[in-house]
Amino acid sequence: MSIIKDLINISLMIMLLFMLYKTDSSEVAVICISAFILMYCLKYISLNRLVQQKVSKEAEKQKQFFTEILAHDLKTPTLAQLRGLELIQNEVVGNISDEQKELVEQIKDSCKYVLDMISQVLRIYNMENGAQRIVYEKVNMEELLLESFADVDYAAKEKNVEFVYLASGIDTILEAEKNDIKIVIMNLLLNAVVYSNCGEKIFIKFEKFSDYLRFEIITKGIILSEKECKNMFNTAFSAAPKYSIIGHGISLYLCKIIADCYKGKIYAETDGEIYNKFTLELPVMQYNEVYTAPPLITSY
Repeated sequence: MSIIKDLINISLMIMLLFMLYKTDSSEVAVICISAFILMYCLKYISLNRLVQQKVSKEAEKQKQFFTEILAHDLKTPTLAQLRGLELIQNEVVGNISDEQKELVEQIKDSCKYVLDMISQVLRIYNMENGAQRIVYEKVNMEELLLESFADVDYAAKEKNVEFVYLASGIDTILEAEKNDIKIVIMNLLLNAVVYSNCGEKIFIKFEKFSDYLRFEIITKGIILSEKECKNMFNTAFSAAPKYSIIGHGISLYLCKIIADCYKGKIYAETDGEIYNKFTLELPVMQYNEVYTAPPLITSY
């Protein structure tokens, strides 16, 4: 069918060129030239559409290939490594010394970190492409915060910092998916530890407004520049702040994606001298329709 259409188009173009060559009428010449230009434009649009469709199909294949690599080719060997390390740690394959056990534990932590990074990258991909499934529920932000303290206690102890929750007794319940909000809270707490001086206190509080809830973390220590504040949550691949750690940018970018998904805000501020402040604002009520997504990698 395509060949027949091309033959017809070529025939029409030849006829138009022949009429243009033979005619002495300027009106006929204008008509022939206009028709020739129109046919050329239509052909160009048609070819461009075909190219775009081809590019879109290839892009979808690349996206699918990317997610399959993350979800299978990287996840599976990492899980296998963890299983093997457990066998060594439990001395199933032979006795090991205390120093070796400590080394195995460190390698296990590294593998778990890799799994967590894979999960976060996939989550960013799904959310940016509108594929993340959200099931709205009543979430108590204060309860999630208290749970998160225990989860990030190891990081606080390493730097000898203390979390101080300035409880105000306000209602901290909003509509969201619990796992999403906990990811943001934990990443913000870890981020606060990174930018605190050793031995300092990290102050945390909630503020309630008519239609949204504000969650603030205030740190004293490494001062951010205005540029670092502006870029901190914007992209996982921009120039990271000088004191950030491996994977830190991805975690903060995921926080931004989640906040955007819930029509909220997340940002960093500094007084330029002593304090940094990290803020999350989320609507109390959500009116989004629920949409589906493929399952994400679960934590080990």
